[in-house]
Amino acid sequence: RGMIKPLRHQLTASQAIILRQEKLASLGVLAAGVAHEIRNPLTAIKFRLFSLKKALPAAEANNEDAVMIGNEISRLERIVQDFLRFARPSEPELTTIPAQRVLQEVCDLLKPQLEKSAIQLKFGPGAAAWLKADMAQIKQVLINLVRNAAESIGQNGVITLSVRLEGRRDGMVALEVTDDGKGIPHDVQL
Repeated sequence: RGMIKPLRHQLTASQAIILRQEKLASLGVLAAGVAHEIRNPLTAIKFRLFSLKKALPAAEANNEDAVMIGNEISRLERIVQDFLRFARPSEPELTTIPAQRVLQEVCDLLKPQLEKSAIQLKFGPGAAAWLKADMAQIKQVLINLVRNAAESIGQNGVITLSVRLEGRRDGMVALEVTDDGKGIPHDVQL
């Protein structure tokens, strides 16, 4: 009995994990189907907008409404694409890249947008380091962290991007996003 009880517990835990993975796989298939169903009418709408703009005189083709409709269609396409990536995560394409380059690209992308809210995005002191990572995935993580920091700040603040070496022997690198926002309330922290 002493030997069977731990095995039975392990079997039950394994079955729960398999059931959860099956549910997640079904959810992924459903999400991909919904995303494709949304993408089809979006493509038709985008084509019709393009046709309408071609038919209009040049002065009217780029009016404010047409531009806004085009921008919103593009935004919806990005949301659908992100949804599909969530449903079917791609394998990372690992490359060796300088950490400062990743931070610089994120800074260049978000700095103009943050300046509208009087939020300064800057580099902190950091070591020169190289990462082995998927450039697109690591950039998306950093963009999300910077946006979360900006939401926390609201107006008038500073977000700092920096690189820190985590250990000389194991070569680990930490990319940090810090801000002077209000932070997570104590009652929400774990």
